[in-house]
Amino acid sequence: MLERPPQPPDPPQRASNSLLTVIMVLVIGTVCSGTLLMLPTGAIGSALVFGGLLFFGMIGFHYVVWGRWMTRVLREEALQEEQDD
Repeated sequence: MLERPPQPPDPPQRASNSLLTVIMVLVIGTVCSGTLLMLPTGAIGSALVFGGLLFFGMIGFHYVVWGRWMTRVLREEALQEEQDD
């Protein structure tokens, strides 16, 4: 007779950082709105400089979050899984 395969283990629960996401969206929205408000006033040069700083700031932010922080988090999860086995 056929045997039923065992059920796979439940996926681990991850903590959600929804507050961090909301704050990040509000800050980015405020900065983008400010940049767009500068355009009609004739301050195109400062808008371009500010937009460039924003662009490279976002690159730096992603480097820190995804390159450093996530690497550390994934490494800790892998060590924890090895200890659980």
